[in-house]
Amino acid sequence: MDSHVERAYAFLDRADMAGERTESSSVGTAVFDDNLPRRLDSNFLRVERETDPETVREEAERLGRRMVFVPDPELGERVVPYFKERGWRINRVVVMAQLREPERTGDLSLVTEVEEPALRAARHQVVTGQPWASPEIMAQLFAGKELIGRRVQARFFAVVVDGEVVSYTDLYQDGTEAQVEDVGTLHEHRGRGYASAVVLAAIAEARKHGAEFVFLVADYEDWPKELYRRLGFDELGYYVKFIAPHT
Repeated sequence: MDSHVERAYAFLDRADMAGERTESSSVGTAVFDDNLPRRLDSNFLRVERETDPETVREEAERLGRRMVFVPDPELGERVVPYFKERGWRINRVVVMAQLREPERTGDLSLVTEVEEPALRAARHQVVTGQPWASPEIMAQLFAGKELIGRRVQARFFAVVVDGEVVSYTDLYQDGTEAQVEDVGTLHEHRGRGYASAVVLAAIAEARKHGAEFVFLVADYEDWPKELYRRLGFDELGYYVKFIAPHT
């Protein structure tokens, strides 16, 4: 595995995708956070060795894990047909790192650092209509951000227009490593460079505080990764998540 990818995965393991406890499985490791059972990124089965898809599904069901995380994309793709036939949602996630200068600039003067609760109204608006965005799940996602802040430094940046947060991002940092996460812009404010501004502002703060490695993850099959390329991010690889149909 590429060293940059290993570095990103290690950061995810101790920050955004960490749980309170783990349990060994015949296919890898199950992650649990009993306080936030509906936050899938804190409750999943990580597949760490070559195996067959039926065994993976049986282990996920035995351990009560509604999400399966396969870091190895080749293994992930081999088991896609099995899970797809059974109604599991397939989510390919690209890992990108800023390894060069951005091609695109942004007006960093528009960006201010805020406390996490200030972003919640905007976060709700951005995910409106998503089948998973119930009040219960959203509450656990917000609580999850507080937990991440106990493991690593968590900071939050926004563009505010007429008193309303219209674009935002999170920054998680631990020494020389940092992750930009959860970038969003209200639909009616898109196309104005706000997303570029908040991402570049977060990166500038991370670099200012010693970050040498800055990465993010994005939907492999959606358009934001094209924006991130213009902001200096290159693809390192991708992983596959499988989400149970009853989730």
